[in-house]
Amino acid sequence: MIIFDLTGYLAHFRKHFSTTSALSYTFPPRTTLCGLVAGILGYNRDEYYKEFSSERCKIALQLMKPVRRLIQVVNYLMTDDEAINYFKRTLRWWGEPAQIRLELITADGRILSEIHYRIFLHHEDGYLMERLDDRLRSKKFYYPPSFGTANNLVTLTYVGNVKAEFFQPKGEIRVSTIIPVSMVKTIEPEKELRIYREELVPADFFENRTLRRMESYIYEESGKPIKVKIDGFAFKCKVDGEEIIGTFM
Repeated sequence: MIIFDLTGYLAHFRKHFSTTSALSYTFPPRTTLCGLVAGILGYNRDEYYKEFSSERCKIALQLMKPVRRLIQVVNYLMTDDEAINYFKRTLRWWGEPAQIRLELITADGRILSEIHYRIFLHHEDGYLMERLDDRLRSKKFYYPPSFGTANNLVTLTYVGNVKAEFFQPKGEIRVSTIIPVSMVKTIEPEKELRIYREELVPADFFENRTLRRMESYIYEESGKPIKVKIDGFAFKCKVDGEEIIGTFM
């Protein structure tokens, strides 16, 4: 299993159901992470959906520090000639910038710091894993990774390539990654944990880029383990001497 960190100052992972106001998920959806990894390897748009389907590629995400939401108003200018010709009779602002509310994700806290996510990835194709490991180690990315939009560039840090054990827990476990709600049977709340829920998050595409699967997730704001009983598979591995238990998105 390959582990790497993603850090950056701003992120925007647009909620697919938002319209005039561009709302953002708290963390990158699985489809966004697939696109990020595919871009590192040099896949073009719409070429990788089958290759990175949930059946072939397992991805988990851990929040390493709390984040907060920030609303900014940005100017969008329509520059596509075909779109301009189509919309100019119905949109009054087609020739001028349109002011759109944009929700951004940034690190929580008074001191300026970076958003920090940790990614765990396993693919059934050993050769693809070798190529990805080599590119992450050497930092030779075919396309630069970003947090959603292209202007929110990411610093990617290679953590390691570790052995992971996949298992089906019979009792309660402490999960550090985000957890699909569909897997959760029971949750045991504990003091000093702040557990949130993110709903309707894209998880898989069909080959024509239409949604194939959506999930809702629970997570602890700073990645602390949540004590749960789940119905499904989990994984465990060691990172810097610490055992991490996680579930896949």
